[in-house]
Amino acid sequence: MNEQLHLDFSKIVKTSKISKEEIQIKKDFLNKFIESGFPNRKQEDWKFLDISQIIKKNISNLSFFNDYSIPNQIDQSIFVDGLEHNKIIFINGRIEKIDFSYEDQNKIEIKDEIKKDISFNYENSLIDLNSAFTHKVFKIFIKKNYSLKKPLIIYHSINDKLKSTNINLRLDFDLGENSCLRLIDFYTNNAAKNFINIFYNFNLEKDAILKNYKIDKFKNNNLKYSFNNIEQGNNSVSETFILSAGSDYLKNEINCNLNG
Repeated sequence: MNEQLHLDFSKIVKTSKISKEEIQIKKDFLNKFIESGFPNRKQEDWKFLDISQIIKKNISNLSFFNDYSIPNQIDQSIFVDGLEHNKIIFINGRIEKIDFSYEDQNKIEIKDEIKKDISFNYENSLIDLNSAFTHKVFKIFIKKNYSLKKPLIIYHSINDKLKSTNINLRLDFDLGENSCLRLIDFYTNNAAKNFINIFYNFNLEKDAILKNYKIDKFKNNNLKYSFNNIEQGNNSVSETFILSAGSDYLKNEINCNLNG
């Protein structure tokens, strides 16, 4: 597997427009992942869900290369009908669209983050894998005293171009003081036998409110891992609601630090 990781990492570097500094940061995370490997039963958190064995059993010849330089066509049939909402659309791990058309544009900032450093102390080899191979990290900042008028739906879609592939996604959210975000993760992927690795980093300032709904209802053969890191300021609120009925395997983890 180590040889495959180095080979696919080289392909990612060649097809991505990234600086030498970022290549080194990603390489450091790659080496950390290689040192630890996929989680297994030796770790308490994975005692009953050994993802290392599950991947070996269900996905043969797992590839870590995904060509993010090629845009994907958006299939509008995946959209939730009858609900006005903002959108972030991931297709094959690549962000194809960010749309906050229902909101006051002066109250939301979107930045394309270059560095993928981790600001919290949490040993997790899947986050190291994510940081080594994820394409771009966008940071979404909701300004002070602003509540989104409509929910934000993040569409996770995979087409039939990908099979037996590791897909890594990351988003960062900053919720300013007394702001509010209703976030829906909506999994529409129907491709077969991929491993999807999702990492969200939330920073909630004083009195901010986050409600995150994760909906995985369509039957598919993919394996998914979702990790939310949540930093909470004084009197802030975060709630997570999960419907897990579609994927062969889906594990959700939350690391929540109460800083207020």
